[in-house]
Amino acid sequence: MDTDRKMTAFDCYKEYVALKNHFTQKSYDYIKYNGKTSVRADSFNTRKDRIFFEKLAKHKDPKGFLIANFVEDQKVWIKDLAYNEVAQTRYNDWIKRIESLSYMFKSELSKLKENFDENFLVEEYDHPHLLKLYLRKEISIETLVILVEVTGCFKHWNKKLKDDPIWDQVSFKIKKYRAFLNFDTAKIKSIIVDKFS
Repeated sequence: MDTDRKMTAFDCYKEYVALKNHFTQKSYDYIKYNGKTSVRADSFNTRKDRIFFEKLAKHKDPKGFLIANFVEDQKVWIKDLAYNEVAQTRYNDWIKRIESLSYMFKSELSKLKENFDENFLVEEYDHPHLLKLYLRKEISIETLVILVEVTGCFKHWNKKLKDDPIWDQVSFKIKKYRAFLNFDTAKIKSIIVDKFS
């Protein structure tokens, strides 16, 4: 996740605004807009919270740090990020998960029901088993995103869980995080096949 070019405080501010918009607004897509927003250097220079962005600019991976924290808490503010051990711990945990994604995914598959399809069924007035595992923190957001993506269950769940406030929140997070989660689909599918066939 390291970037070669050192970020300035203003660069960090732009990243922060773009990523916060991505993780909180339906209409803003970081990838589509290439992280561009309408923020200007002159308005940044008059901000009282510039010191926090100066601190963030010294982080070895400001963008990764922001993504890791927005995935956990979309409403987190810059002052809660810049001098906060919780924010750094979130980043460290996220890096561990990303660096061992296939291994973690394989290991978390053991939490699923033996009949693969049963994990995605939506009974009336109930959440699918896979979603419950995520809500109970038994599987990571990454495993949830990957399984939703490779099985294509998103549309089905949207239909079945229409007007469910919990699913509304989780589905929004899945959609927004998917843009930043890179994985080898063929490898993931073969892990699933090995486990469930």
